[in-house]
Amino acid sequence: FRSSMMPRGVALGRFSIAWSLIAPIRGFSVIERYTSSRCAEDTLDSVEVGEGIQQSWWLRDVSQQYCYDVNSGLGCNFRCNIQMACEYATGSGVVLQEYDNPSCEGRALSTQNLAKHLTWPEAVAFFGGACTEFDGIWLQFKQPLTEYPDCSAQGATDAAALGTSGSYEATYYMSHFSDPDCEHLYELTTFSTVQSNRFSFKLHRGVQHCLDYNDATERNSNLTAAVINQDLNNFQFVCGNQDGLGNGVMLRPWNGMACSGLAGESLYWRDKFDPLNKNDLQSLLNAECVTVGSESIQMDQKWSSMHYPNCDTYACKSGYCSGGPVQSTYTGASAFGGAIRTPKTAAQNLTMDARRREVFSTALGLILAAALLDSDVGMDGSLLQEFTQAVSEGDFVACSHQLQVTWEMRVSHSL
Repeated sequence: FRSSMMPRGVALGRFSIAWSLIAPIRGFSVIERYTSSRCAEDTLDSVEVGEGIQQSWWLRDVSQQYCYDVNSGLGCNFRCNIQMACEYATGSGVVLQEYDNPSCEGRALSTQNLAKHLTWPEAVAFFGGACTEFDGIWLQFKQPLTEYPDCSAQGATDAAALGTSGSYEATYYMSHFSDPDCEHLYELTTFSTVQSNRFSFKLHRGVQHCLDYNDATERNSNLTAAVINQDLNNFQFVCGNQDGLGNGVMLRPWNGMACSGLAGESLYWRDKFDPLNKNDLQSLLNAECVTVGSESIQMDQKWSSMHYPNCDTYACKSGYCSGGPVQSTYTGASAFGGAIRTPKTAAQNLTMDARRREVFSTALGLILAAALLDSDVGMDGSLLQEFTQAVSEGDFVACSHQLQVTWEMRVSHSL
């Protein structure tokens, strides 16, 4: 904590300041170093007889937020241009990025954790003036540091709070419906094939893409059917697709709270949830209604893109894929506007109908050609006209009728 930015003989921050040496600033604070957790005047770490016990933090008046002029001490060896930022798995969630210019622009020279041993709430307390231990010494901001990023999502949660609502950054709910438009919640009865219709995805603080998946069904007290536990806690969304069939997103379980401890073998999405190809998965995360078998599923809100990894490069994109073939590039049914009811658009239905007619017409044409290739029997003019019209309209019943008449004519001729 040597005050290297000040001329010798000038006290740092207590009585006089060399303003001419400092760039324009909006705020100022000083960290003092102590030898005990009391952070009292009689415990000031004065080994260097007046030097090394203080560190100044000057907030620069620049376009980049949280850019400080810092002298030697916490996060700085000499005089540094430090910008505070957020990162996961760094304890407090706060990192100090050093730059070679006073505006904190461009590429950072280095990045280091502010305090790996602190949780986010403890870091906030430190910024507010709490006496805090750092490697056997105690530091304290004499004036609260008021300008710092909100790293509550990236910072760790106090151990006592793990599993409580405060330990989660966000919660999403996925519901099961009995209709293709996600309007009728799946009704549970004693004899239902499933006994759950609503699940929660809770996103842990401090670890990126770490979740708890829990049954959130509201059940009638009269239901007597046994409920299978489908919860999966402390798992991460990670990218992978070992068999080439998955949507690219896999689940990595951990044996400790908030994805800590030892990692288990990663699971495919289909191992735990309904099989979805990459487009259907994106639709689900965008709170669109997605049909799965005889049911439909939908999220209560659109997921933030920060809450799941982009695994598109790992996903199955052609041929047979888990959850069905990927027909085209995902574009989304419509922009999410708050309501979770997202019907299929007319354009989507017309496109699918046209594709079905095309495939159907081609198939029937080939069938007709094969049936008449070695026959002297042909359709008369009116019959051929009716068949051609039925093929163009994709009318299966009419086409079947024309083929049956033609086949009977051929059989009669052969006899």
